[in-house]
Amino acid sequence: MSLNYFDIMVLDCLCKINGERSGSAVFHLFKGKRSSQTIQDAGLFQTAKYFGMAPKCSRSDISASLTKLEQHSYLEPLAETDTYKVTASGAASLRHAFSERPWPVHCQGAYYQQAAGVLWKRLSLLVQVLSNKQQGSRQYIPVTKDYKTLQWVKKYFFRYTDHIEMASSLYAMLEAHLRQIDDKAAQIFVYSLTSHDRIGLTSRQLADMLNEDEWYVYILFWASVHYFIHSLSECEHSLLKDILSDVHVENALTESTRKTWQMVKRGIPIQRIADIRKLKTATIEDHIVEISLHEPAFHIDDYVSAEDQLEIAEFSKRIRTNKIKQIRDGLQQRFSYFQIRLALTKQVQQYD
Repeated sequence: MSLNYFDIMVLDCLCKINGERSGSAVFHLFKGKRSSQTIQDAGLFQTAKYFGMAPKCSRSDISASLTKLEQHSYLEPLAETDTYKVTASGAASLRHAFSERPWPVHCQGAYYQQAAGVLWKRLSLLVQVLSNKQQGSRQYIPVTKDYKTLQWVKKYFFRYTDHIEMASSLYAMLEAHLRQIDDKAAQIFVYSLTSHDRIGLTSRQLADMLNEDEWYVYILFWASVHYFIHSLSECEHSLLKDILSDVHVENALTESTRKTWQMVKRGIPIQRIADIRKLKTATIEDHIVEISLHEPAFHIDDYVSAEDQLEIAEFSKRIRTNKIKQIRDGLQQRFSYFQIRLALTKQVQQYD
């Protein structure tokens, strides 16, 4: 049974996790579970690009992939756990797979996927509406049934009286952006659009047309959408900015963590934040670990000294593990779990 790109994604995650999390962690990562644990793991193991990139996958999909990887001798189950180590042949296969089908540089699930879903629904519906408008057609089935998207496009459409100019502006924006990405990704994006006289193709149909792996087609499609968001700050086309004007495009932080971040920036101590927000101290500490992973402007020295950070990081590298309890016990419990987690996030940032 041959591997597909989904299997390669699973294998890469397990390679980075290095036996410290189970297959369930990969499942939650792919689904984009917005829990502190999953978001922290995405940063700690440098798998943030996969966050939310397979929202429809099931546990059985992960199990089937694990079974397939084991049958190829690419994974070795660790005794008395549900974790795995990637074998030498698995690592070699991974390098070969990425040399043939590299992960798109702008495809970053933790940062763009949530906004990308909104962008694609609005953009694809707007293209369909304008195409049918230019052809004088009013009889067509919208590409999405999402009420919020339908309402947004309806309001946006009626803000302008010159729809020919809007269509011209949209075409210019799409053309300019698609010229900046991989030809195959651009082709996949264009053929995914629905117009007056053509229904957008599915990943399966595009894979058949291009003689390509279906999962890789799917990733290349989202990579093209992610690029639109990536280039937003330098974009000269107001239409793209309009489409995302009310969409939060920042990072992987949960909404609750963003609230904590605002209070941390004001210098409020952990216990006081917990009291104000009526949350456990451990929850606020979880938030601060998330912040340290995803906010470059945040410094952890107020919580764990630079000297202690270095000691924790060096011990972690020496025993080759990110397991908090093992590190804490090895350092005679001189540091809290919170301090160790923060020190490890600092280490991730240095090697990112």
